[in-house]
Amino acid sequence: MDDRERKPYIARIVGLGIVVVLIFSILGFNLWHLQISQGSFYAAKAQGNAMKLVKVPPTRGDIVDRNGKLLVTSVPEFVLNLDWLDLQLANSSNWKDVVRKLAGYIEPYWPIPNQSIDSITEDILVNIQNHQWERYRPVVILDNVPPELQASIAEHQEELPGVSVDAIPVREYPQKILAGQLLGFVREISDTAEIDQFNKNPDAQKAGFEYAQGDMVGKDGVEKSYDFWLRGIEGVQQIEVDNNARPLSKKIITPSQAGKTVQLTIDADLQKVVEDSLDDVIATIQQTNPAAHAGAAVVIDVNTGKILAMVSRPGMDPNELTGSISDAMVDKYWPQDPKRASQAASLNRALSGVYPPGSVFKMVVAMAALKLNLTTPYEQIDDRMSSLGDRPSQQQGFPEWGGNYFGLVNMYKGLAKSSDIYFEVMGRRVFDANTEVIKQISNEFGLGVENGIDLPGESKGTAPSAEWKKAYYGPTYEKSRDNKLATIESDYAPKLADAADAKAKQKVQAAKDAEINKVNAEYKQNVSEFVDWKVYDSYNNSIGQGDNSYSPLQLANYISTMVNGGKRFSPYVVDKLLDPNTGETVLQNEPKVLNTVSVSPEILGHTKQGMRAVVTGSGTEEGTAKFIFSDLSEFTGGAKTGTAQIGNVNTELGEVFNGMFVAFAPYDNPQIAFAGVVESGKHGGDTAGYVAKAAFMQYFGWKTANGS
Repeated sequence: MDDRERKPYIARIVGLGIVVVLIFSILGFNLWHLQISQGSFYAAKAQGNAMKLVKVPPTRGDIVDRNGKLLVTSVPEFVLNLDWLDLQLANSSNWKDVVRKLAGYIEPYWPIPNQSIDSITEDILVNIQNHQWERYRPVVILDNVPPELQASIAEHQEELPGVSVDAIPVREYPQKILAGQLLGFVREISDTAEIDQFNKNPDAQKAGFEYAQGDMVGKDGVEKSYDFWLRGIEGVQQIEVDNNARPLSKKIITPSQAGKTVQLTIDADLQKVVEDSLDDVIATIQQTNPAAHAGAAVVIDVNTGKILAMVSRPGMDPNELTGSISDAMVDKYWPQDPKRASQAASLNRALSGVYPPGSVFKMVVAMAALKLNLTTPYEQIDDRMSSLGDRPSQQQGFPEWGGNYFGLVNMYKGLAKSSDIYFEVMGRRVFDANTEVIKQISNEFGLGVENGIDLPGESKGTAPSAEWKKAYYGPTYEKSRDNKLATIESDYAPKLADAADAKAKQKVQAAKDAEINKVNAEYKQNVSEFVDWKVYDSYNNSIGQGDNSYSPLQLANYISTMVNGGKRFSPYVVDKLLDPNTGETVLQNEPKVLNTVSVSPEILGHTKQGMRAVVTGSGTEEGTAKFIFSDLSEFTGGAKTGTAQIGNVNTELGEVFNGMFVAFAPYDNPQIAFAGVVESGKHGGDTAGYVAKAAFMQYFGWKTANGS
């Protein structure tokens, strides 16, 4: 065979050789990869072990006020940890013995006094059991470990494998009680329902982040609503566990990234002044009424919806809700006694509390009457009961407050003197013309609807109307009637079936029909008395009583909308998010207009003028709040006082009145609005009015006549 004939065979042999070399190279590489590069991983797999990726929590971001003042931060705190991994790897015959020894050392520092070592041991074991889903994470046994215990643990480290004292970041609120409810607090996520709630956060969903058991989350306030941004980006730690879920080794894969800095719209100095003023007012009331203990106030920028101050009393110190919480603290913030529920210091009354507004609601009635052309600002009503109509109408109305007689009253004087009879007359006119208009206008101004603030727990309140009353109370009486009719049917079915003859059956049927008629008559009477809209309802709701109930936040936004030209903004407390390293803005919240009211600018102007009459005038024309600002020459603006009865007449609560107050300043080109309530404060001008004055003086830098 010559060379030409051999060439094809040689080429084939060479090609085959190359293929063989490639195959063995691939096999060799895979063998190296399996036995050397990933040998430990597959060795673990061969032993039934598994590799788990565990989240490493980042340092939570700071919260600062609008001027950069630190309100919330994370600081290192020494905690006593029990590391399940180290405990399992330790040369110990029984790890439960280690836990019992640990209980003996920490017994003097245990938060529950007079508890035995055996009981502490049991508590630690239960704690470990409660964290069984994350056995590869250290379990915190004790918070805020004192130096003496740190030294003791270090001295006996050899006999306490898996036990360590570590510095971890915990939340600190350096301003203590300042804006406590607004800021919120942080604790471990509680249950699957809360996990599901957090996982609905659109920012978390967009980032593909999922909350899980063991996560530390905001439980209220800004800490909760901005939790995703504050928590930062979690790192990843790789944990090797055996087939009994016992950790064997761990390694950091990705380091964590600190959370964003949250800058609020709140002015900490203004917040402090409003809080101190409210505290002083409540302390004064307590001298004659020891039961008085609560109140709330809001200051809002009328041109943006930014919340400048939000105060609630009793106050909350979030530091008291970090770490272990004593029974006394639980009772302080979440009283178990229903009679003390109103004293809960965890409740943000400015946001979640709802109150009958009393006379501060009267501007809504004025605007409704003017809008429907049922009056003019100058029409005068004689301030007598006879102005309410005939004797039956008068019997359903209310006499002038304090037994006063204000003479002939127009809209301006009606607001200045807070005339009940004037607004009862106007309110009835409106309700007679259209029972839904006052509710409609209330809603346009943010009353009885949510305003979309970036905080959890916003109350909707109630703006009543005939349709609302029917929908709210009607089903109760319908259900009662239907249950009674069903009972009649079940009672008479066997009686009819067992009737001896037609005559007996007819007698039973007649008795059944009589009971049905009685139930239907009772239902009709109940509907007429408790469901249908009455003249009484028109009068009562027109002076801010009845079923009217609104939060201080809603009342502040209502005044804001009235004086800014009719634009209802969505209030917000977070101005922007900042990069913690560079200080650059990551997210900027912008003002958001929810709606423009249907009330004309002319009517808004008349109402604003009526509020100015409340703080001006002299003699018989002097407004009910003039005395508050009489020594503040720089003040211009308007206000409305309110004394809201919280119970029905002839009941215990019928003699309890909350002090209500709303105001704005300055009169031309208003900048801020105020709304406040002092529970059991009686006249709003004597109580919440002084809180408004303090807020205006701080914000504008005004001084009283004597320089204070």
